[in-house]
Amino acid sequence: MSNTLYRKYRPQTFSDVIGQKHIVQTLTNAIKNNRIGQAYLFTGPRGTGKTTMARIFAKSVNCLSRRSDAEADQKRKDSDSEPCMECKVCKNFSENRSLDIMEIDAASNTGVDNIRELRETVKLPPSQAKYKVYIIDEVHMLSIGAFNALLKTLEEPPAHVIFILATTAIHKVPGTIISRCQRFDFSRLTMESIIQKLNIIAKSENIKIEKEALEMIAIAAEGGMRDAESLLAQVISLENKNITSKEVAEILGTADHQIIAKLAQFLLEKKLHESLELINKISSDGYNLEIFGKSLINYFRQMLLLCADQKLAKTLSFELTAEQIQSMEKISQKYALKDMLSAINHLLETQAKISASFIPQLPLEIAASRICSDAQDLIANEPTVEIKEMPIKQTSVTTQPIEIKKPEIKAPTRIATESVAGGEIKKEISEPEKSIEPENNGAEISISEIKNKWDSILKEIKPLNHSLSGFLSNCQPIKSEGNVITIAVKYSFYKERLDENANKLTMEAAFAKILESQIRLKFVSEEEAGINPPVGGQSTGKQNDLMSEAMKIMGGKIVEE
Repeated sequence: MSNTLYRKYRPQTFSDVIGQKHIVQTLTNAIKNNRIGQAYLFTGPRGTGKTTMARIFAKSVNCLSRRSDAEADQKRKDSDSEPCMECKVCKNFSENRSLDIMEIDAASNTGVDNIRELRETVKLPPSQAKYKVYIIDEVHMLSIGAFNALLKTLEEPPAHVIFILATTAIHKVPGTIISRCQRFDFSRLTMESIIQKLNIIAKSENIKIEKEALEMIAIAAEGGMRDAESLLAQVISLENKNITSKEVAEILGTADHQIIAKLAQFLLEKKLHESLELINKISSDGYNLEIFGKSLINYFRQMLLLCADQKLAKTLSFELTAEQIQSMEKISQKYALKDMLSAINHLLETQAKISASFIPQLPLEIAASRICSDAQDLIANEPTVEIKEMPIKQTSVTTQPIEIKKPEIKAPTRIATESVAGGEIKKEISEPEKSIEPENNGAEISISEIKNKWDSILKEIKPLNHSLSGFLSNCQPIKSEGNVITIAVKYSFYKERLDENANKLTMEAAFAKILESQIRLKFVSEEEAGINPPVGGQSTGKQNDLMSEAMKIMGGKIVEE
């Protein structure tokens, strides 16, 4: 190929443009109805056709073969807005020999002097065409002084001049410039549009390429046609005339969408063994794990959108084919939103560590282990609760009455205390419901006993859920009443996490094992508990946190003199 694909197959007429239908329709109508503006602003992501559209528009308004206004008023056709590609203006412009259609790279001509020179040239009439068209690419690169110099000319240009500004960063263009232009927003191209164009190019180049391979190139292009054409050119130059998806994956360093979907399903189904096996296979096959990790995160993001609302499927048309979206919709119905959030959080935590890790697949293996173990917390805790209830089940085989269980546990304490008072035993036994919930396995647990065993409780929770152990290490027990322990929490987001039902079950089981009593936990903020920050100016909370972390690492303690 003597020419790059994106230049060789660049659209030359409006009918050649793929996507951007709303912009094509507006511009063609303006040409047919002779309502030509004097300043246009094209904005959007890279590779979406801004400069291409500007060139086609410039040729079309100047095409010498277009009928006169009188003829056009009688009956207009779609072809009226298309350049003929045969007249002098069209040919000169296609061969880059036109003096009336000029492209200016704002990235190379950023200064005030460049714009002052432009202001002088716009006064000169066109040599052949009806309009002199100035296409200023990447206009956001102009300096503030250059924008100010352009402002007056843009507001009141000569009748024979049309400005077309193109930018990928509209937020960097001053509002005074934007307000003087007709603005057109270019959107990313859909997967179907990119695949359609790549198919046309492959046939023209006599290349056979698998559909899955085209899909992989389209996904990697991220909605940009120029990027897709450049990637296809890279693949064609390195491979033979029959291109497979495996070859494309090796060249681009990306994994097939099916492999990503397979690993995601293993993680959602909590199949840790299969997940780790697939991660190691992907690593041994030579895939770029950093790119793979990003693709996996994006897959879960897409699933998150579908879990939130099936109507959001239309936003994924730039990233996925219709078949892929249908498949993901079916999978998303089986899982909850929290499953996707958990997976995304763990993958984001490890993504930055992949490139720095001496074992590249290790961060992904850690993330997979955490994703699979997170949803098992509730299941893992259920047997612990059942073990606590086993003695109750054994005391009564048939009816399991609560009244039978209570005297066995509490009779020794009640008899010793009530015998002094005299004659009150019958009254206590006749109202068992009053003491079953708060006292349960015996006397009330003191707050000092809880504090003494606090480290043991944290150690018991840590293997079950590392995060909960970390949260509790920054909390403090402040009250014990009956079997209810009140804990003061430092941060509001800690409190929200600790109050979750599944997490409470995990912690209550650990507390019950260490304190040898069935208990209930209640979490309050430090404000609600009446714990005030230190007096005397600024709070030293951050310093205390750092001190605590240092003590944990070094195994030390604070000694007061």
